[in-house]
Amino acid sequence: MAEREAQPPAPAEAAQEAAAEQALTAVQEKLAALSLMVLGPHVAAAIDAAAAGQLESVLAGLQREVADLTAELRARGLMAAAAEAGGRPQQPPSPPPALPRDLLAARVCSFLPPGDAVLTVPRLNKAWAAAAAPRLAELREGAAAVQEEARRNASAKYKAFPVPLWALLEAWPRLTDWQRKLAAMRAAFHGDLAVLRWALPQLDGDGTLYCSAAAAGGQLEALQCARTLGCSWNEANCAIAAQGGHLAVLQWARAQEPPCPWDEQTCSIAAGNGHLAVLQWARAQEPPCPWSEWTCAATAAAGHLAVLEWARAQEPPCPWGESTCAEAARGGHLTVLQWARAQEPPCPWGKSTCHAAAGGGHLAVLQWARAQQPPCPWDERTCTAAAWGGHLAVLQWARLQDPPCPWNRWTCTEAARGGHLAVLQWARAQDPPCPWDEETCREAAEGSHLAVLQWARTQQPPCPWDEATCNHAAWGGHLAVLQWARAQQPPCPWNEATCLAAAEGGRLAVLEWLRAQEPPCPWHAQACFDRAADDATAQWIFVQAALEGVAL
Repeated sequence: MAEREAQPPAPAEAAQEAAAEQALTAVQEKLAALSLMVLGPHVAAAIDAAAAGQLESVLAGLQREVADLTAELRARGLMAAAAEAGGRPQQPPSPPPALPRDLLAARVCSFLPPGDAVLTVPRLNKAWAAAAAPRLAELREGAAAVQEEARRNASAKYKAFPVPLWALLEAWPRLTDWQRKLAAMRAAFHGDLAVLRWALPQLDGDGTLYCSAAAAGGQLEALQCARTLGCSWNEANCAIAAQGGHLAVLQWARAQEPPCPWDEQTCSIAAGNGHLAVLQWARAQEPPCPWSEWTCAATAAAGHLAVLEWARAQEPPCPWGESTCAEAARGGHLTVLQWARAQEPPCPWGKSTCHAAAGGGHLAVLQWARAQQPPCPWDERTCTAAAWGGHLAVLQWARLQDPPCPWNRWTCTEAARGGHLAVLQWARAQDPPCPWDEETCREAAEGSHLAVLQWARTQQPPCPWDEATCNHAAWGGHLAVLQWARAQQPPCPWNEATCLAAAEGGRLAVLEWLRAQEPPCPWHAQACFDRAADDATAQWIFVQAALEGVAL
């Protein structure tokens, strides 16, 4: 029987085929989401099984489940589509191949909390550790950034990922008391209840650290757990919760009997971080959470005009003072400053407004403040602040006014402190030049700004210096600065305080150099030994004094 020539599908059949394609696409999308759900709840079981060497079989089982589910769902989708089209059901495609090891490892690693990923996955086997290496490197890089932030800001010390309970149990005997507390704080911040329930009974102290960490992370269950285990709290807990905008945590804390105490910091920190809802709730309580002029100041510092407007619209309004204008100027928030000064009566301001604007390099703010009638007052601190920040354009504008903004020796001192050579050079090039004194060389030496010090000493006449230049260079460990200063003719003077500063700073290399000169820098060996910053420095002083015939 001759084959019939293929005919193009009728419009109705084409529409049915399109509908079948759409149905299959929808099934595939559901499958993608479902495959993640299949892996998700089993990750913990998979990791637990790894300890018994069963990880590969567990994951293989999961892959089979996903493959079977794929085939079944696709078959159902194709059969339903074919039935609607009046044709015969097509054979479902073969299930997808198993995920390669590296993709599977990355998938499981992505489901784990950072602490588990970093500490657990490398323990499974070398292949898994290698496969998950990119993800682990990313997590470690993030942890390093948090640690660097913690060095600058103590409140960030517990933000690094928490340590899994198994790892904490293993390391606990080797940890210091502070490391144990830090592990519990991390658990509280991230809401790791298993670690928290185990660790808190092992720790001494009143537990305020853990309540604060839980509040900072917005972890209500962790806070409840800490309180159940007897941890204390104080006003800082409410302030920390407000800082993060964690209203539910704050509400629960205040609903307890007795409530968690609070003070003016709760309102000022909530306002400063722009959490208007938190501020409104706190002030709506009976009695309301107290506030002060620092609420307006913190709001202005961050530029949250809407929050400031609400605070001042209350009855009575939130108090404010010169600090509000000063903080707005410091942050460069001209709109906030203009609004504050446009009120009736205007928000008060003073000399601090101009020097705050200059210190932040906000020339437009400074210009507007001085253009008002009467102008915002200023004094020498405006030039000092501009020099400290290295804001030459601000300093130049201030000095070009009529009359010019006043300045004094602190302008040169602060320029040297910041290492701002161009600012110092311009200040000294004026007629008359900005005054300077020994403080300029001292600050340049303390900051290790050798180029600034060298330029200052080559002027005619040179910038004066005294023993403080060597003392501060020694204390900071700036050997190159010290060597240059002593190599001049005549050399920069020094005294016993120079060696003492090196000892107090733990600058052993500097101290060795000082005593190796001919003649050596004078010292009081006993004073240096008593005030040495570390054991290595103290031991060297003890031996050196003995060689010089001095018994300590």
